Amino acid sequence: MVTEGMEANEQEQREKQKFPPCNSEWSSAKGSRLWCSQKSGGVHRDWIGVPRKLYKPGAKEPHCVCVRTTGPPSDQQDNPRHSNHGDLDNPNLEEYTGCPPLATTCSFPL
Repeated sequence: MVTEGMEANEQEQREKQKFPPCNSEWSSAKGSRLWCSQKSGGVHRDWIGVPRKLYKPGAKEPHCVCVRTTGPPSDQQDNPRHSNHGDLDNPNLEEYTGCPPLATTCSFPL
């Protein structure tokens, strides 16, 4: 069981590198704001990304992740024939309604 737990943790860390959590804030005056940076979710990287809803199998609700917008998909790094959309074509992702597709920040006023 310890090995299974370690493998699950490693898988979670790989997933967090691919789809780091968004930064978020909420206030009664301004509503909600989601944004991505090179350090959002505590994951340091050389890209910023855009906020997207990530639906995980078995999860009741999606959560906000930052998604790479250029280059090959994370699971096809060696494929020279790619769409140059990063991971945006992942079927488990959904854009936030009312947020421009390539915006690094999404605001949802009250």
